[in-house]
Formats: sequence, C-alpha cells, structure tokens
Amino acid sequence: MQLIFILEQALNGLLIGVYYLLIALGLSLIFSLGGIVNLAHGAFYAIGAYLAVMLTDRIGFVGSFIAAPVLVGISAL
Repeated sequence: MQLIFILEQALNGLLIGVYYLLIALGLSLIFSLGGIVNLAHGAFYAIGAYLAVMLTDRIGFVGSFIAAPVLVGISAL
C-alpha cells in the first residue's frame, strides 16, 4: 500500500510540474512574439491573485474572478 501511495504522489507531482511548464512556455511564447520585455507583468499577476483571494470572502468567487482583473487594469493606468 505504501508503494502505491508513493507512486501516486510522484505522478501527481510530475503532472503539476507539467502544468507549470505549459503555463510558463505559453507565457514566454506570448511575450516573446509580442516583443514585450517587462518585468512588471509578474507583479501585476501577483497583485491580481492577491486581490482575487481577498475579494473572494466579500463578493464570492465569480465576483472576484471578474473584479480582480478589472481592478488591476485600472491600477495599471
């Protein structure tokens, strides 16, 4: 039973790593083709994630899913 659990956890870790790899490759492809070299994008993603987490308690998941990008976009102006 322990061996199966260890194998399941190893496969889950590899699967999550592949997800992160696909996200990173997609973002690097989008930004490199667009000619964008801006380190502030990561900061805006972090602010959006933080706002989404903080707003979820107050306006729910769907509301924070919509409001967080709008608020980050307004703050970027």
